[in-house]
This record gives sequence, structure tokens and C-alpha cells, in this order.
Amino acid sequence: MKFTTVIENSAFALLLALPLALTACGDGDDEAGAEEASDTSGDGDGDADADAEVGDGDGDTNGDGDGDGDGDGDTNGDGDGDDETGMLRLMHLGVFPGDANTTVDIYVNGAPAGISFDFKQGTDYVELPVGAYDFDIVPGGGTIDDSVLTIEGFAIANGAMWEVIAAGYIAPEPGDAGFGVIAFPEDADGIAAGQTRLNVFHVGALGALSPVDVWAVDDDCEPVAPLIPGFEFGDVAANFDIPNGPVNVGLDVGQDATVDACFKIPALGDGVMVNAFAVNDDAGNVSLIAHLPDGSTVELTPE
Repeated sequence: MKFTTVIENSAFALLLALPLALTACGDGDDEAGAEEASDTSGDGDGDADADAEVGDGDGDTNGDGDGDGDGDGDTNGDGDGDDETGMLRLMHLGVFPGDANTTVDIYVNGAPAGISFDFKQGTDYVELPVGAYDFDIVPGGGTIDDSVLTIEGFAIANGAMWEVIAAGYIAPEPGDAGFGVIAFPEDADGIAAGQTRLNVFHVGALGALSPVDVWAVDDDCEPVAPLIPGFEFGDVAANFDIPNGPVNVGLDVGQDATVDACFKIPALGDGVMVNAFAVNDDAGNVSLIAHLPDGSTVELTPE
């Protein structure tokens, strides 16, 4: 198992003071699209706000705000909610040859979990009783004997929240990052109204993308200020709270203060935590994937 290198970098605080980096994104359609992606109830209110309850550490998965440890975690039928639980969600960013046949099935303790998803897709949170689990990643439609990667003894503690990411090349070329798993402990406590908490992951497995520099850029995609210098595969810039609104960032592949890929990120949600992944496909195309609180994903391609 590969654990992330957490970058404790205050550079993201620059976003609070850089109006050029907090510019409007197009005509607002992208922002609406991101809000719609997080609305699963059809009421148009952007359910990312409510759905974040599953990520605020209180174990509330039914949206009633009461912290469902009062009975939902009860597996012995006595109604007293006697099981302690943690939560885990998954993201599939493993690069398959030719970007084909990317569907994988997840097995838990040797049995199918009923989770199948494709490249650039994620899951909602799954609540699990406290304990240790074996996870297997199996090509779609296969059996446990076809497992391409096993995570043994993954510990779920009471109240814990994890994002587990499969990333890297199934068949890497020299210099590229090979297939593996990154496990990241999430923290969604204390997000203020009007703020979005960002965790930014480098999972671009192409060798030329490690390292890169991440910049705040203006609306013309010109560099304004460095945000994350020397960002390498497997790194995460964690727990940065910024005003909820659009933000422009650029990737400097050559680390020469030149923006090689510019992304205009719409507002992603008020008072919620969003994980953002820089990734490439087998054709070498780079994009940003946002994993929203309801488990849905939004892909942004360079300007």
C-alpha cells in the first residue's frame, strides 16, 4: 500500500488574497454543472451541502443530522446501535492499456462487494464496522483469482474517514508510476460556511508529470503566484480551506514558470470537502477530477 506524502504548504492561503486567482469562470455554466452534479435529490439545492454530513465525522448517512450511531450501525438486531463504524470511499484512477476495459470490481474479505466502476469514477462513502479488511481489485466480471492487487489488513477505526485511490499504470513504461493504492485519511471537521476544503492529489502517473509546479493563474492563464512547487506522484496538498467560488490553476510541467495546462475550476460547494486529482490517461491527456461529497465526479480538461 502506498501512503501519500502530505504537503503542509501554506501557499494555498494565497488564494484568499489573490483576486486574479478567484475569477469568474466563463458564463457560469460550469459552476451550474458542478452544482447539478452534487444534487442527487432533484430538488436543485445542490445536495453536496447535505451530503457532506456523511463526511463530517458524525457517521450520519441518512441526512437527518442526528449522527446515525443511534441505531443505523446496529448489526445484531437489538436496536441499540452497538457497533462502532468508520467510512471509506474509493476512486479509480488506474491507467489501463489503450484506456480500454477499465471496469474493475471490488472484493472485500474475498467476497464481491457489489461495487463496479470505471476509470475516473468514484464511489459514495461506505460505512464499515471497526476492524481490519482485505480488499481486492478484480478486472470487471472476474473472480477473486483474477485479483490484480490485494490490500491486506486495512484498519477501519471508529469515526475514521478514508479516501482510497487506485492509481498508476497497469503496464508502466520506464519512468512512469506503476499501479498501486494510495490511502488518505480525510478530515471534514470545522469547515466554515462559505468555504470549501480542498485536498489536491498528484496521481498523474506519466513520468514527465513528476514533478510539476502548480500555479495560481489569472483569467488569461498567465502565472500569478506559485502554489505547490515540486508536486510529485503520490503527493497530496491537504486540508486547504478557500472561499467557495471559481479558481484558476495551472500546471508547469517543465518547472520553468510557464503554464503548460490551465484549469478553470468552478465553485464546488459551500461548507464541503472536495478531493481533486490531477491525472492522465494512457494517451497522455491530463485532466482534473473532482470527487464530490455525494460520490459523483466532475472532470475538467485544460483550457
